[in-house]
Amino acid sequence: MTSSQVVKVTAAATIGTVMEWYDFFLAALLATTVWPLIFFPAFDPVVGTAAALSTYFVVWFSRPIGAYIFGYYGDRIGRKTTLIWTLLLMGISSIIIGITPDYYTIGWVAPVIIILMRLLLGIGLGGEWGGAASWVLEFATKSKYKGFWTSWVNFAIYAGLALGAGLFILFRALDPANFVTVGWRYLFIIGGIMIIIGIIIRYTISESPLFVALKNKGEVDDSPALKVLKIEWKVIMLQASSWAYIITATSGVILAYSVPYLIALEFDPIFPIYTIVIGAISGAIFTIIGGIITDFLGKKSVMIFSIILVIIFSYPYFLLLSTKNITLILLAQSLLFAITALAVGALPKRFGEHFNTKYRYSGAGLSFQIGALLGGIPAIIIPLFAILAGGFLNAWPYVMVTLVVVSLLSLVATIFVKEAERLSAD
Repeated sequence: MTSSQVVKVTAAATIGTVMEWYDFFLAALLATTVWPLIFFPAFDPVVGTAAALSTYFVVWFSRPIGAYIFGYYGDRIGRKTTLIWTLLLMGISSIIIGITPDYYTIGWVAPVIIILMRLLLGIGLGGEWGGAASWVLEFATKSKYKGFWTSWVNFAIYAGLALGAGLFILFRALDPANFVTVGWRYLFIIGGIMIIIGIIIRYTISESPLFVALKNKGEVDDSPALKVLKIEWKVIMLQASSWAYIITATSGVILAYSVPYLIALEFDPIFPIYTIVIGAISGAIFTIIGGIITDFLGKKSVMIFSIILVIIFSYPYFLLLSTKNITLILLAQSLLFAITALAVGALPKRFGEHFNTKYRYSGAGLSFQIGALLGGIPAIIIPLFAILAGGFLNAWPYVMVTLVVVSLLSLVATIFVKEAERLSAD
């Protein structure tokens, strides 16, 4: 493949994936700021926030389902076509969320619709990552910098987060009086429209050359997702466990905990969102750095280094947040994003190279999304800590211990995963 082709595929995969993560993380921000007020107003504020966060956490359970469903089709009919369908499902879910009436208008039907759409959104998101990672990796198969090219798939995670948080701040500033009732809805509608643009871009790009070669040989497996689970289940579970700590750190500690924690410290509700934008930019930069490092020092070393840093930084992180010093809080968010992002940049290459072409979409996707679920379960528990501790201010020791325990489990899993490189169409 020529460099221009690799660039085009990387851009198409990245742009589409940015929009999917934009919707995903936008819901996390709204679940801690807006949705408790309009979808769960009958609850105590802490309980209402926890209930609203459930609309964010349900996605963890549907993502592995999406990885299986779309992995099945992605390894049978192709990466490109399947990735168009994942975007379409995400776009429809996003627009419906944006137009769903609030609790005061249709009662409990409103949060039910939100939860159902979030489940569908999770299925689409679950099918996205394995395909995007496989698509880029298989075009970059002859490049010396596969880690660099594939890291852009996960660069999209932080770019989507920064975009969602940035637009959140902008729309809230433009019309603060109506943001809770109407303004936030435009963000999801915009996301749905941008996803349609992503579909058009992907439609113009070629199919993976390794998949085409496999299909021409008549060697496409009839049940790739099921087969890879039977044959490689140990590898999938180890791979999944190896990155679970990242989900606990970012989605659990930063998104689900630090936002209401900083609000409880009496900061303006918009301030935590600023910290996330800055932190996400840091994460985006270090994702690419992590991918580049894998091209020279290997994938496992990056993962181990990242995990050790997270364990060391877990206690200082909460100390920095508690200072109420804006500069130190920004530093805390940026550093936690950065040290986890180093490993995030290694994941597409690390997971993709563990599976043959006929199982790559399914295997990589299941490894990623099961890991998201494993790391998301502790994140789900974090709001419960806040309820049991009497508020978010008192729950940080439990959150910190959770992060350290999950990180240690990820370290063990990373050590036991063997490095592999399978990039033929055989």
